Amino acid sequence: MARTVVVTGIPGVGASRVCERTRRRLGDEYTLVNVGDVMVESALEHGLADTRDGLADLPPRDQRLLQRRAGEHVARKSAEGPLIVNTHLVVHTDAGFLPGLPGDVRMEMDPSVLVVVDAEPETILRRRAGTERTYPNDGRSVVEFHQQLQSAAALTYSATDGIPIRHVDNDDDLEVAVDDLVAIAEEATAER
Repeated sequence: MARTVVVTGIPGVGASRVCERTRRRLGDEYTLVNVGDVMVESALEHGLADTRDGLADLPPRDQRLLQRRAGEHVARKSAEGPLIVNTHLVVHTDAGFLPGLPGDVRMEMDPSVLVVVDAEPETILRRRAGTERTYPNDGRSVVEFHQQLQSAAALTYSATDGIPIRHVDNDDDLEVAVDDLVAIAEEATAER
């Protein structure tokens, strides 16, 4: 039975890099699905947005539609083997912060574990400044607020759906974070 490891972190924490390296280390048996990429592909297909940054401009109704389509995509991919799904529990949009994994999307994805990748706010802000992506002009307090919302969402999802939460620190050493995620993924996707 295929198992799904949902990995999340606020933008700039480096969850994508951790997921990419983890998938390479785990081998071809594992598939990495980036929910943002799936949403952008669907948005392009339906003329809703043409970039990842353009997703934040969409009305909440359109974002929910794209999230549902991404959940359906993950469900289809999970039939092929173990997955690492890189997503956000809380998304910062022009309308405000919104849930990144509403209940129907979580049901489609059926995660076996939820992994929260985290780092210090200063590290996140420094990483955001060193990228070509466009981020809101957030200061430390907004980054901390986003992290608090992410923690609250993780606990809510765990309590509602019985999904265990694991933590990976990506503040200092990327390879240690990858080691941690590899161990979590192997444990969560082992045949039981």
